[in-house]
Amino acid sequence: MKKIMALFLAFLFALPSALASILPPSGVDEDFKAWTGIECTPAVILCESLTILDQRGDQGGKAADTRYYSGKTIPVIESWDGYAKIYYADGTKTGWVRNEYLMMDPSWYICDEDMQVYAYPDVMAPRIAYLEKNTKLPILTEYEDGSIRGWVCVSLRGAAGWIRKTPRDTAKQTWFRPEMTNDLISAKLILKNSTIPCNDPNTLDQLSALLAHAEDKGGAVSGCPFTAALLLTLSSGKEIELLLATDSCCIYRVDGRDYAYARHLQREMDSSPSNEVLFDLFSVSPMQW
Repeated sequence: MKKIMALFLAFLFALPSALASILPPSGVDEDFKAWTGIECTPAVILCESLTILDQRGDQGGKAADTRYYSGKTIPVIESWDGYAKIYYADGTKTGWVRNEYLMMDPSWYICDEDMQVYAYPDVMAPRIAYLEKNTKLPILTEYEDGSIRGWVCVSLRGAAGWIRKTPRDTAKQTWFRPEMTNDLISAKLILKNSTIPCNDPNTLDQLSALLAHAEDKGGAVSGCPFTAALLLTLSSGKEIELLLATDSCCIYRVDGRDYAYARHLQREMDSSPSNEVLFDLFSVSPMQW
């Protein structure tokens, strides 16, 4: 797997400079899949050290090992009730960790040049780190300050800091808008082992209402795993693929940005809706996620 990653990075840094330095989420840990044949969601540890339990905490799990921050991804098998099951020790062991300390399938920022890291998104803020060219870090969120450029918040060793985007980063604008999903003619829900199509107009109308009423979170900020996808076809013939969070939260991801959907239902319910409102349209139960 190390050889595969080395080849991937060598290829990545040889790409022409016209490409943006922000890499979107991968969806599946392809290196781990190629090595083991198992599909897992890549995640990054955000804290300096993380205790690994032999089973979930609500089941009386006890400390079995410790995983330290490395800036590299770990494979997540599943998430359940605030815990994530991971592979560790080069994929030879499994254990449970609190998923609030993980960033599931983040976007990545690659420094085009040597860069300063600031305590908050302002060039007058204290400088807390210095990054060399080609440093690759997971993105926690993004911030647009009204200027031509913006900011990204990246994960450091158990901390976080802000980097000002370069002109190359801002050259790639987000093309997707939630209201585009109002014009559906078909949809396919893609799970690990199945694809479920939908062409019923009434169901598509309900799906459109969920997806179009969405809040742009400004970047990849969700801590949920994305192990399902939704392939949408518009009346124009254009296809859009959404990555779907599968840990109860109503979040979909497009081009490295998270969108909180079904926002109109929050006014009708006592609490935030669960993503079952979407999966129910395809007659899929949580056990099938």
